[in-house]
Order: sequence, then structure tokens, then C-alpha cells
Amino acid sequence: MAATGPKRAPPPAEERMRQSVARFEQRRRRWRAERGRTLVVAAAVAGIGWVIVMPALAGFALGHWLDARYRAGVVFSAGLGMLGLAFGCWAAWRHIARQREDRREGGA
Repeated sequence: MAATGPKRAPPPAEERMRQSVARFEQRRRRWRAERGRTLVVAAAVAGIGWVIVMPALAGFALGHWLDARYRAGVVFSAGLGMLGLAFGCWAAWRHIARQREDRREGGA
């Protein structure tokens, strides 16, 4: 076996404590920085969800009313609900694409 050199003694307790406190402080700063970003992302995702869901619900509600009025089964509910869902997905996609474009122009 080759000699690897003299073994180091573990750092004294005081130095280990300083290192531990420094790591903790670094983690806490990173968490605080990410916390604000996480809340913004969560709010944005919830907002996008509503952009998709609301037109679909409006389509289903209008379709249900038309189905009851004209005794058409679920024809209007299904059709208008899907149309509302498609519109909501398109609106969400357009909103996200616009935000990405704004970030590219402003950030890069």
C-alpha cells in the first residue's frame, strides 16, 4: 500500500459549529429567495388554470341551459363545453407565449 500522507485531525468543535452555522445561513438565504419565486409561480399556475376552466364551465352552463330549453339531451352541453375548453387552452397558450416573448426581450 502506498502512503497517503499524514492523516488530518478533525476540525475542533468550534470550527465545525461555524461551518454548520454558515451552511444553515446559506440554506436559509436560498430558501427566502426561492420562496417569493415559488409563490409567484403558484399564483401564475392557478391563474392559468382559471383561464382554462372558466370558458369550459361557461360553455357547459350555456349548453345545459340550451339542452333543457330544446330537450336535446347533452348535445349542446358537450359541444359548447368542449368549445369552451378549446378556447381556454388557446387563451392560456397565447398568454404563456406572450410572457415568454416578454422575458426574452427584457431578459436577454
